[in-house]
Amino acid sequence: MPIANPYPDDWRALTDFCYLGPLSLIRPPALLLDRIGEDGDYVVNQDYDVALRIDGDSRVITVPRGLITDLTSVPRPLRWFVGRVGPWLEAAIVHDWLYVAWQVTGRTPTARDRLFADDVMLLAMTSAGIGPIQRRAIHLAVRLFGGRGFFAKNHPIFADLSAAIYDTPIVIPTEPDQRGGTGS
Repeated sequence: MPIANPYPDDWRALTDFCYLGPLSLIRPPALLLDRIGEDGDYVVNQDYDVALRIDGDSRVITVPRGLITDLTSVPRPLRWFVGRVGPWLEAAIVHDWLYVAWQVTGRTPTARDRLFADDVMLLAMTSAGIGPIQRRAIHLAVRLFGGRGFFAKNHPIFADLSAAIYDTPIVIPTEPDQRGGTGS
């Protein structure tokens, strides 16, 4: 199924942002992705839908299953203020999608598309109840420093979720109990 272009051709106002379901992420084994450890990549496990109004018209944006994400992109020195995971995570995942969607929809990236992505993130953080200082600081950071990330080609964008390794549960060994078996 082709991926829908999430960018409006023209817009003035974004309102009424709503998360339509839960976000499901998986962290695949390190051999499948380039970045591991604390800054490791994750994969969107199921399509993730959000809704908003663009100039009064209802619109659904779908973050596709398989999208590779680095969660919330935050330089290490600033993680005391905004961590990679927090109440802004869902907004960051939608933002990640809007920063790469042009590469898979055949669209030429524009500064207006980048502004749309950044403003959707701001609206999503407002909907998630992020305080005004924190959400404005995050929005300012993506406006000031996100241009290179938006206009650069990313590879890979998607993980192949048909790989059998994604269906293999990760088993974490437990300490042996007093009877010599393993705890459950």
